[in-house]
Amino acid sequence: MWWNDFKIRRPLITATRQTEETQLKLLKEILRENAQTEFGLAHNFASISNLDEYRKNVPVNNYDQLAPLINRQMDGEPTLTIAPPLYYARTSGTTGRYKDIPLTHHGLKQVKHAQKHLAISLWRDTKFMAGSILGFASPAEEGRLKNGLPFGSMSGSTYKSVSPILAKKFILPPSAFSIEDLAAKYQAYALAVLATQNLTGIVTANPSSILKLVHLIESDLQNLLKSLAGEHTSWLLPEALAILPEIRKRSQGMRITELNKKFNANKQLNPRDIWPKLSTIATWTGGSCGIAIDQLKRHLPSDVRFVEFGYGASEFMGSANVDALNNICLPLLNHHVYEFVKRADWEAEIHHFVGLHELEMSEDYYIFITNRSGLYRYNINDIVRAEKGLGDCPAITFIQKGRGVTNITGEKLSEYQLIEAVSRILVDHQIEAGGFMALADETNSCYRLYLEYDVPKIADLLAQALDNALRTLNSEYDDKRESGRLQQSKVIRFRKNACETIKDWSLENGIREAQYKPTILAYSKEWGEKLRTLIEQE
Repeated sequence: MWWNDFKIRRPLITATRQTEETQLKLLKEILRENAQTEFGLAHNFASISNLDEYRKNVPVNNYDQLAPLINRQMDGEPTLTIAPPLYYARTSGTTGRYKDIPLTHHGLKQVKHAQKHLAISLWRDTKFMAGSILGFASPAEEGRLKNGLPFGSMSGSTYKSVSPILAKKFILPPSAFSIEDLAAKYQAYALAVLATQNLTGIVTANPSSILKLVHLIESDLQNLLKSLAGEHTSWLLPEALAILPEIRKRSQGMRITELNKKFNANKQLNPRDIWPKLSTIATWTGGSCGIAIDQLKRHLPSDVRFVEFGYGASEFMGSANVDALNNICLPLLNHHVYEFVKRADWEAEIHHFVGLHELEMSEDYYIFITNRSGLYRYNINDIVRAEKGLGDCPAITFIQKGRGVTNITGEKLSEYQLIEAVSRILVDHQIEAGGFMALADETNSCYRLYLEYDVPKIADLLAQALDNALRTLNSEYDDKRESGRLQQSKVIRFRKNACETIKDWSLENGIREAQYKPTILAYSKEWGEKLRTLIEQE
C-alpha cells in the first residue's frame, strides 16, 4: 500500500494542483498517439493544439456512432487507436444490444489505478482490510470475440486487477465468480459469510447485491447452518454444493459450532452474530443506491461504514475515492480528458462545454470523456455533481442517468427529486419500505408511485405526502399542480419482493446482476401493464 501510494496516489494529487495543464498535456498525448488512425486523420488530430480546436474538429459521439469503427478495429484495422485493444468490457446496458467497449493497455491501467486508489483509502481510513473480505464480481472473461480477444464484465476486470496479496483475503475462491446460476452464486456467498468469523470488508458496485444476500441469509439461515455443519446439503443448488467443500475448508470450525448453538437456543441470530467484525462496505452510494443502503442498515450492525466505490461504468472509471472518511472521489484526470455541460443547458440544447477546472461547486453537469482506448468526446448520458475536491480539481459524484427525467406537461421531474421525495415520506411516516418505481401517466396527467411497504391502507396518506414533497422539490411540478395541469400523485402498494421480481426480469433479458440498475422513473406506457401483476390487493 505504501508503494501504491507513492507510485499511483501521489501523481494524482500532484496533478490536482495543475488541473488545466494536466488535462491539456494528456489531450495532446492522445491526439499525437492516434493521429494516423482513421478517426484521427478524419478529424485532423495532427493539427489540433488546444481544447477549443479539439471541440471544433471532433463532434460529440455516442456508442452507436463509434460502433462501426469499433467493429472494424476488432478485425485489425487501426480505426480508433494505434495501440490495439487487449480486452473488451461488455455491458448489457439497460435497453438494446450489448456494447463491447475496447480497452487498450492504457484502459486496463485506469481500471487498476481506480481500484488501487480505493484500496489505499480503505487501508488508510478504515478497518476494511483488518480481516477477510467479501467481493462480488462477474467473470473477467466471459468469452472470446472472433479476433480471439477476451470480453467480460468491468466488475470482473476490476477484481482481476487486485494484487495477489490482497486476493488472499477474499473469503471465496475465484471460481465462485464463474458460477452461472445466480441463485447458486448467492448460496455460495451466504455460506462463506456464515463460515467466516473475521469478515471486516465487503466490496461490490451495487448495494442491492448485498441486500439480496442479507435477505437470503435471514430467510434460509437454518438450512445454511446445517449445510455448513455437514448436514442437509441436498437443498443446495449443484454449483453451490460443488463449492461447499472449499468453503468449509477455509472456515473456522468454532464459528459454525457457535452459530448453530446460538440458533438452536434462540431460533434466530442477530446482526452482530452474523456480521461480528464487519467494519466497512465499499459500494455505490449515489443515485437510487441510497435506497438500498437505507434498507441494508436495518440488517447490519449500526457501526458499519459505507464508503463510496467511485463513479464508474463499463466505458471508463470516472473517479477514484481518495478519502474514505469524507468520500472524496477525484476524477482520474491523468487518464481521461473531461468535458462538461451544465445540465440545464444541455437539456435546453445549449452546448457550452467547460473543463474540470471550470466547474462550479454543487452544480449538475452532463459529462463527456476522451480516453486512450478510442472514446472521443464520448457522451455516456450521465449526470454528475461537482463538489469540493483537492487543489484546483473538484470531486465528481454520480447523480443519475441523463434519461432519468420524465415530462408530462413541462414539470421535468428527475430521478434525483423522486428519490429525495420518497426518502422524505419514508422517514416522516417511519415506514420500512423496499424498492419502488414511479410512472408518469400521460393519459391521466399524474404520477403513480409503486412502493413496497408493510403497513396496509395508508396509500392515500402517502400519496398526499409524496405530492407535497414533489411540490417542494420541483417548482415546475408545483406550478403544474397549482394550475391543474397535473393531478395529485398516487401511491400503489407493491406486493412483497416485487422489485426483486422486476430485477429477475432484467437478468432474464441478459443484464448482468453486477450491472443491474433499477428503473426508478419511467413512463406508464412502458411499464404499466407489466406492473399490474405485482400489485398488492388491499
